[in-house]
Amino acid sequence: MLDWLYQLIGTMLYWFSSLFGGQYVFGLLLYALLFKLLFLPFSIKQQKNQIKMATLTPKIELIKAKYRGRTDQVTLQKQQQEIMELQQKEGYNPMSGCLPLLLQMPIIIFLYNIIRNPISYICQVSESGVRAITKLMLESGFSFSGNAVNLSNIDTIKLKSIDQIQLISAINNYGVENISIEGVDLSRLPDLELFGTSLGNVPSINPFTWLAIIPVIAAVLTWLSMFLTRKWNANPATQPQDAQANASMKMMDLMMPAMTLFMAFGFSSLMGIYWIYQSAFGILQSFIISKVMPLPKYSEEELKQMKKAQKEAEKNAISTAKNAPKHRSLHYIDDDDYDTLPEVATDDKGGKKNSGNLDINDI
Repeated sequence: MLDWLYQLIGTMLYWFSSLFGGQYVFGLLLYALLFKLLFLPFSIKQQKNQIKMATLTPKIELIKAKYRGRTDQVTLQKQQQEIMELQQKEGYNPMSGCLPLLLQMPIIIFLYNIIRNPISYICQVSESGVRAITKLMLESGFSFSGNAVNLSNIDTIKLKSIDQIQLISAINNYGVENISIEGVDLSRLPDLELFGTSLGNVPSINPFTWLAIIPVIAAVLTWLSMFLTRKWNANPATQPQDAQANASMKMMDLMMPAMTLFMAFGFSSLMGIYWIYQSAFGILQSFIISKVMPLPKYSEEELKQMKKAQKEAEKNAISTAKNAPKHRSLHYIDDDDYDTLPEVATDDKGGKKNSGNLDINDI
C-alpha cells in the first residue's frame, strides 16, 4: 500500500547520494536535514506549548501551595479541579505538547525503515531478489553480524531481519559484476566507504576499529542535546522542585544515551552516523528556537515575590485548617463529639422533657 511512498523517498535518497558521488553517508546528511525541516512545525508547536506552560507555572504553584500538606482525596481532587479550570481559562491544553511527539513516532520509524533497506528502496529490488542476493552472499561465505541469517532459514526469515547495509558490504567484496540474478539491478547501489572502511560494518571494540567511536559520539550528542535544550529553556520558576521529578530527569539523562550507545553497537555504523546527524541538527534547532521564541524569564525580584506569595498561600491554608469547625457525627455517641455539651431541656420536677424524639437511653 505504501510501496510508492517507499520508492519515492528511496529515489530521493539516491539523488542526495549522487550529489556526493554516490556516497551514502553524505546523502544521509541531506536526508536528515530535510526531515528535520519537515518536523520543524512540530517543534515550534511544542515550544509554544512550553511558553504557555511557563507563564502558568507560577499560578499553578500558588494553587498547590494553598493545599500543600493535605493529602486526602477530596482536597487533591479540588486542587486538580482548580488547576484544570486555570488551564482552560488561559487556553492551555496539557495534551497539545504530546500530540506532536505521537505524530512523529510512526514517521520516524518509517524513515528508519528506508535507511536500513537501501537495496529494497534505493535499488528497488523485490523481496525475492533480496533473498536471492542474500543466499548468494551466504554461499560465498559471508556472515551477518548480530543477525541469525543462514542458508537454512533464508527462505522463511522475515525480510526486515536482513541488514541490507551489511549486505551491501558483502556485495562490494564479492563484486557487483559477478551478480547475475534475474530482475535484480544494482546499478544504483550506494557507496558505503569512508576513510577506506565500509560503514556497513557493525562497530566493534574487539578487534578495535575507528568505527567504535561512532556509537560513543552518538551517545554523547544524545546527552548533550537534552542538556543544552533544558539549559537554553531554563527558568527557575518552571523547573521541577520535588525530589522525585528531579530523580526522573536524571534517570532519563542516563537512560537515553545508554540506549543510544547499546543500539549503535548493534546496528551498522551508518545508523550510528544518522543518529549523530539527528542529534547535531536537533541541538542547532533547539538553539535557534530558544532565541527566536524564548521562554518568559523572571527576574530575581519576581522570583522572590512568587516565593513570598507561595508562603502566604501556605500560611493561609494552615490558618484556615486550624479555624475550620470540627466535623460532627450525626448521632450523639460520645461527649468528645462536642466542644461543649448540649443542654438538655427539663420539666419543673427536674426530669427530661419528652420532645417527641426517641432518646438512646429510652431504648
